[in-house]
Amino acid sequence: MKIARLFAQLIYLMNRDIVSARTLAEQFEVSVRTIQRDMDTLALAGMPVTAVRGPRGGYCIMKEYKLHRQLINTADLFFILTSLESISATLDNKQMSQTLEKVRALVGHYQQTEITTQQQQLQIDFSAMHPGPNREAVFSALQRGIESGRLIQFRYIDGRFQETQRTVEPMTLTFRWFSWYLFGFCRLRNDYRLFRLSRMRNIHLTHTPFKRHSKSVEQFMAAGQAALHRDTPEIKLKFHPSLKNNVEDYWQEGRREISPDGYLLVSVRLPENEWLYGMILSYGDGVEVLAPAHLRKIIHQKSLAVASIYKKK
Repeated sequence: MKIARLFAQLIYLMNRDIVSARTLAEQFEVSVRTIQRDMDTLALAGMPVTAVRGPRGGYCIMKEYKLHRQLINTADLFFILTSLESISATLDNKQMSQTLEKVRALVGHYQQTEITTQQQQLQIDFSAMHPGPNREAVFSALQRGIESGRLIQFRYIDGRFQETQRTVEPMTLTFRWFSWYLFGFCRLRNDYRLFRLSRMRNIHLTHTPFKRHSKSVEQFMAAGQAALHRDTPEIKLKFHPSLKNNVEDYWQEGRREISPDGYLLVSVRLPENEWLYGMILSYGDGVEVLAPAHLRKIIHQKSLAVASIYKKK
């Protein structure tokens, strides 16, 4: 533990000019006296740590010290930093923050201006894509379950708004379709599943271990796509010309074409559930279901049900 703390302190100092002992103590949750001993230990080990006297004094890395950076150029550092900072804004993970500190230590003074310029040209913000107000606790529990190989229990609300109690062997956290998901083996369904984190409630990390399965989330997704194309009938939608931009932005999958009268025709395969019905209804009179016939009938019935709410009494 002490070695890890010393290394983290060294990285922390490398990213700053002068840091007071009190600031270091607060950062690493130890006493000022412990920080003083740590700095002495680093100096005795040959690390370029020096003390600066005075009211604005503290500890710093000697300016003459240069970290070896030949294997990573400025462009590499920019993309690594951009990716890590974007993910860190979502995960709010202490280990991720420490990793960022280490990567920032690789940035030389001569590279900082170039990286700042590139950051003004490309930014990625995932901060709005978190699973809810308790995201830190959620990610922490799931990550600990994955790393330690322990079962996770939670209440889950599926796409049909049905709530069930699940016991899951957690395997992978993955970001897809603008949301975070947990990939794991569900003991209730006796099969692999993707669980959207925002639909998980009362997450509990148990002490029960499990043996990790060999199937990856990529294999699961590939099998799901194959089954979707094999078992799901093709859905044909007709969009009003005014929705052209929306269709081109959202409907990347499937075939798209423009009819002679300017309407956009989209053919796609999607699981049929309440999410699909709600998505189609969200376009109002801007879309018409052409096929399959049973889906057209369902949307018609749901449209009548909505209209009946607003009938004048």
